[in-house]
Amino acid sequence: MTQSLTTLDNTLPAPVTIDPDRLARLEEKARLSAVIEPWKPEPGDTLTGAIVGSRKESGPFGPQHQALIQRPDGGVVAVWLTAWLLERLRAEDAEIGSLLALTFHGQETSRTGKRFNRMTLVVG
Repeated sequence: MTQSLTTLDNTLPAPVTIDPDRLARLEEKARLSAVIEPWKPEPGDTLTGAIVGSRKESGPFGPQHQALIQRPDGGVVAVWLTAWLLERLRAEDAEIGSLLALTFHGQETSRTGKRFNRMTLVVG
């Protein structure tokens, strides 16, 4: 039986068994999380690399998902998964390991007056 941390009342430490493989995965995830930076492109910038994962982060509009992209130099950057980008990745059958080129063209205004980031995506 597990107990939520929010309902604990002066309990003594409970004995647990720590799986070394699970702990190693957690440590690697923590190490990578510390060095992942969000992609902040300027118009004309292209991000190329491989999809290596995703994560949920708190963004300007609350909790949102990010795709994690490993660049050719080994660095990992996080790209906010907008509805458009997520739809395009799904349409292209993108998965972990897929290569991509994402180009930011700048901000534009839709016919309805809504601002958006115009991008193009190629998945290989």
